[in-house]
Amino acid sequence: KIIINMKKSAITLFTVFSSFLTLAQESGDTKQSELGIKVDAKLGYATLIQSDMVNTQGDINGGEVQFYYKLPGGTSFNTGIGLMDFRANGTLAGESYFLDQRYLRIPLYVNYSLSIFEKQFDDKLQGYAGIGLYANTLLREEIQTLGGTDKNKNQGWNGGYGFQLGMKFGVSDNFNFGLGFESQNDFSKMKKNGVERKLEQISTVNFTLEFKF
Repeated sequence: KIIINMKKSAITLFTVFSSFLTLAQESGDTKQSELGIKVDAKLGYATLIQSDMVNTQGDINGGEVQFYYKLPGGTSFNTGIGLMDFRANGTLAGESYFLDQRYLRIPLYVNYSLSIFEKQFDDKLQGYAGIGLYANTLLREEIQTLGGTDKNKNQGWNGGYGFQLGMKFGVSDNFNFGLGFESQNDFSKMKKNGVERKLEQISTVNFTLEFKF
């Protein structure tokens, strides 16, 4: 059921993104290209798949700083760097533990923005959809039990894909505030010291600030 739901979410988001691109081709290119920076804060949950433990669901919080280049038609290309924390409680071999992981992420996304309710909001409200890839590494890991804390660092690299969907409001000519949803999945596993791991069903609510140069 989980895999089916993931496929349905991916298909739905891809369909929405395709619709956005179709509207882009029908819209007039009256705006100029833009260069700017955006800051995302993310809150949500994910499932950790690791070879030496059962699947573990935990909380996600993180943030990214990305530079973007937006074409006149509304298509933009984003890349930057981010940090993401995964925290979870679990039980292994009858012993409770607390898991704390920090990931470094390098995203590369293609987004499309389209003005909606132009007359009602004076062309300041936009919907957006995006699709992209990311590189991901586990910077540090701490596993706390009653017997002590085990620490690991630099546990390998992997990659993944993601979809975005949301809305943003133009607070001023050079500043936008956005709220959206993002779904991500690692498509490969990190491998180090005989342990394989990846994150699946990464679902977050994203709060975005965009600054135009």
